[in-house]
Amino acid sequence: MKLLTIDCREVTGRPGVLLPNGDILDLAAAPSTLSESQWIPHSIVSVLAAGSDGLERVARLVSAADEGGADGRAQLRRDRVLLPFEGTALLPPIRRPGLVLVVSADGTTYLKSPNTATGNQSKIDIPWNDDAPPVCSGMLAAVIGRPFYRASAAEASEALAGFTLVLDLSIAAPGDAAPAADWRRYYESKQFPGACPIGPAIVTADEFGAPHARTAQLLINDVELAAGPAYEHAQALPERMATLSQRYGFRPGDLVCFEPDGGQRARECRVHAGDRVSWSVPDLMELQVEIA
Repeated sequence: MKLLTIDCREVTGRPGVLLPNGDILDLAAAPSTLSESQWIPHSIVSVLAAGSDGLERVARLVSAADEGGADGRAQLRRDRVLLPFEGTALLPPIRRPGLVLVVSADGTTYLKSPNTATGNQSKIDIPWNDDAPPVCSGMLAAVIGRPFYRASAAEASEALAGFTLVLDLSIAAPGDAAPAADWRRYYESKQFPGACPIGPAIVTADEFGAPHARTAQLLINDVELAAGPAYEHAQALPERMATLSQRYGFRPGDLVCFEPDGGQRARECRVHAGDRVSWSVPDLMELQVEIA
């Protein structure tokens, strides 16, 4: 299942699910049209927080939307319950993550402000610095579906709702021997609005499968610059999440973003004004942004 958030007049957006045929089912509008359920999720976080029951309710709404056949789907399109993926503006699937935690390949962590989050097809205005060209890094993010703190690996695994894609935009990193003040300025350079594109959807863990078996691809202006497993250490993911939970408390909708093996430079590329950046897991989802 692919969960996303539709950009609309509501500040929080509207929760939706991407169907196999490319339509988006507006979950907030669906119950008023489909008789299957009177459950109205207010956000994707509310779906995740409901656990398996929330996902089962969404699955029933998807089935109900398909029961009317071609004529029924045509009416749902007229009612704006079904929307086309192409041309529908999207917010980050989690409109405002409570926590965006980035885990470096060496195990160190840093935070991205929730105000950095932006969605698919965004145009990003980077605060240019001639002395330090901006870079982007593609990462896989685990999406948390239930609260946990000081958890076991089994508990952390149960809290994993799915995965989404993240681009980390920043000014180029200082050298390894740089003083602490330079590293602090580097992390601060990651906090401008739009510095954390997310999406376009959350793919539930059952559909995503094993991240180490999925190939991720980074393209700039249609030129492939990096490719490899979405996350090499997927088998150790529950243990890593459990270790993080000894220091961090997690809630539904939080994101934990994992750098690829070898650090950011494994998928870190310079960007320039006018560049079109694509970070994708082919045949599953693609996050696209443009650099202003």
